[in-house]
Amino acid sequence: MDYDFDVVVVGAGVAGALAACTVKTAKPGARIRILDAGDNGLDAAQRAAFVEAYQLSPTKAVPTPYAFLRNNEDGFAPSQDGTVNPVTMNLYYDQSGTTDLFKSGFQRMTGGSTWAWRGNCPRWLANDFRLNAVYGRGVDWPFDYDELEPSYVRAERELGISGNDAEWASLTRRSADFPMPGIAPSYGDLVVRSALAGMPPIDNVAVVPVTTPQARNSREYQGRSSCQGNSSCLPICPSGAKYDAGYHVGRAVELGVDLKPACVVTKVVHQQDGSCTVVFKDWTTADLAEQRVTARHVVLALNAVEIPKLWLISGLRNTSDQVGRNLMDHLTDEVVGLLDEPVFPFRGPQSTLGIENFRDGPFRRDTGGFRMTVGNDGWGRTQSPEAALDALMWDKTARRILLTGAKLQEAVNHRVTRMLRFSYSTEQLPDPGNRVTLSDKVDVLGLPRPRISYRIDAYSKAALAYGHSVAHRIWQYLESTVGAEEIAPAAPAGTYKGSGHLMGTMRMGTAPADSVVDPAGQSHDHPGIWVVGSAVFPTGGTSNPTLHLAALTLRTADALAAAL
Repeated sequence: MDYDFDVVVVGAGVAGALAACTVKTAKPGARIRILDAGDNGLDAAQRAAFVEAYQLSPTKAVPTPYAFLRNNEDGFAPSQDGTVNPVTMNLYYDQSGTTDLFKSGFQRMTGGSTWAWRGNCPRWLANDFRLNAVYGRGVDWPFDYDELEPSYVRAERELGISGNDAEWASLTRRSADFPMPGIAPSYGDLVVRSALAGMPPIDNVAVVPVTTPQARNSREYQGRSSCQGNSSCLPICPSGAKYDAGYHVGRAVELGVDLKPACVVTKVVHQQDGSCTVVFKDWTTADLAEQRVTARHVVLALNAVEIPKLWLISGLRNTSDQVGRNLMDHLTDEVVGLLDEPVFPFRGPQSTLGIENFRDGPFRRDTGGFRMTVGNDGWGRTQSPEAALDALMWDKTARRILLTGAKLQEAVNHRVTRMLRFSYSTEQLPDPGNRVTLSDKVDVLGLPRPRISYRIDAYSKAALAYGHSVAHRIWQYLESTVGAEEIAPAAPAGTYKGSGHLMGTMRMGTAPADSVVDPAGQSHDHPGIWVVGSAVFPTGGTSNPTLHLAALTLRTADALAAAL
């Protein structure tokens, strides 16, 4: 049959854009189209508009720079609603309850959520692939670290990862150096390294800060400048030194890939001959009529919420009953305090230093591993600088002014310059009860919204408690050695925040009975439909997902190119 395209990619985030580039490079004659719900530009003018929107808004939330985009304003492809309240952060979700809520959202825009991420890209550890075999928890991946390692190398080059090889030699085996040196340490990084240099181990684990590998340029790379030291990486990098998938979207277009924005895919039909019909609505049209395009192969490159939602709307087969199940995140929290000397936060990226030693160990039989971030953004989500200013200036209880003028300036300088946080992002086990289904509530286009059922199990709660314990003991050491003060919270609060790491729901595995896609990312039930991104993760690992999903996407794209 004469299909409209050889490949239709649904979604122009990092997975979709990288898949399109890789297949087109391997098969220059392949006809490839990307359908994306967003309709934003990718040039410097668009970036400047995002920066201006963030600067002028009284609300400094993750969605703030992008709230004015028409797909958000008119609800055609809504992202987060812009509130800073984590309970109501994403009103697009339909979820019940008030305690165990899924607190991570995403940006539906061309370039995806990489517009609004910190860019941290550590590799996974070898035992992250073998959680069940080593610790009797979760499930194992269908391949090991060594098999994926060459794809890590490629992914690091594609995204432009900065890192220091010597610091990571004992943590992960590497067959090639980082593409560029690590980001220069902030002044606060140097202070923290010095203050922790003599710290004894915690539970026989050394506390060793290392430079975090990041998709942020330490020198000019891919035509983008080196990091300029802005501290608004999340939600927007003003210079473009931090990678976003707009780079690969642009490259795909240069290679001859057809990009059709402002298109929300409403259904995927798998035909008897193995081809697919993709149904979509262009929300810039007056009648919002459904349109169709045919393809030999379809790549679903949305996220761990939108892919299962589309699959279920389409009525595609679900032999394993795993579609939408095992939704995961890295639950996070932080312990804050004041050092006795200035660390001068907000000079450079929001974080460039981490503690990786608690990501693995025998304790994972009972509690999740976690990686720690040494913040360069003051008290992070606990208290912003403007909130600190308000607390010094105004007594809300007595409703009276406390400080003004030079005294207020002196107090702010003495306090904000000493703010520091240690945060911990914890491992969450796959739970089939944590799932995405279809709500009876619909969006502006008449599509069911995602209904999310979510709970935190004992393993994750123990990880949060242990993360707090380690962070608090680090602060206690700093209190006893360098006079740190105002350490909070003193005990686990029993709460958590989302990391924005949407994972699971389209599990990868070898057996069609218990997984949705095979190790190459192709559907067991529907050959010719491929899934890329963190939705295919069987487990969530102990570090940020983007580099990992990029490496997996390259593997899938190679397999797809070979099938053409």
